Amino acid sequence: MNSKRRLPFCTILGWAFCFLSVCKFSRALSQSPPESGATSRDGRFKYEIFGGDDPGKPLLILLHGASGPSMGFYRDQAEYFSNNGYTVFLPHYFDATKSSNPTMDNYRAWVNVVKTLLSEQGISVAPAHRRSVLVGYSLGASVALAAGSQGVPVDAIAEWYGSLPDDFFYHLQGMPPLLILHGERDSSIPITNAQQLIKLCGIKQFQCESHIYADQGHGFVGAALKDADSRTLSFFSR
Repeated sequence: MNSKRRLPFCTILGWAFCFLSVCKFSRALSQSPPESGATSRDGRFKYEIFGGDDPGKPLLILLHGASGPSMGFYRDQAEYFSNNGYTVFLPHYFDATKSSNPTMDNYRAWVNVVKTLLSEQGISVAPAHRRSVLVGYSLGASVALAAGSQGVPVDAIAEWYGSLPDDFFYHLQGMPPLLILHGERDSSIPITNAQQLIKLCGIKQFQCESHIYADQGHGFVGAALKDADSRTLSFFSR
């Protein structure tokens, strides 16, 4: 698919506005502490654990946006999912790279963070003995999509206002069941990206659901945020 038909997914300018966007649309600015923290066995990155590291619970890996994992919104989301039956890992995936720039090399390193977390939990194929899912926001949604496109063994992905990076689009290997949530008024990652991803799912016959919020921009607030949370839980449960 050429550049005239689809917008570039990796523009530095788009991510330059992410910090302000996430701040604006955070549900709260409180710093909710994790229940515990850990470091990957290879020492490349740290991650926070919400809901207790109980192998009897399904695993949800939550991928933060460009503002980093310390934003209160992501901890609020982690607590929300942990309160609904998941063990939630919040990886500091920027630890694995020298910068937070959305380069292809960095995307590959961030995808490896997801692979490492799954491998350390004994998850190497899907479906596995332990159900596992990804939810990503903005840049984190793009990381989740990149991981899904490379056959990372998760049972489902929910991507919130993200995009599939170009290099992973051109080397697409598959995609787990996918939920696409996007705001029609998004000026950071325009709605065209979601529309093209929906079309790709149709062409490739991937299992895909989507919802476009007509009144939302880059980030969800109010009733839209509650609806997105509910849709995500419902999708994962199916």
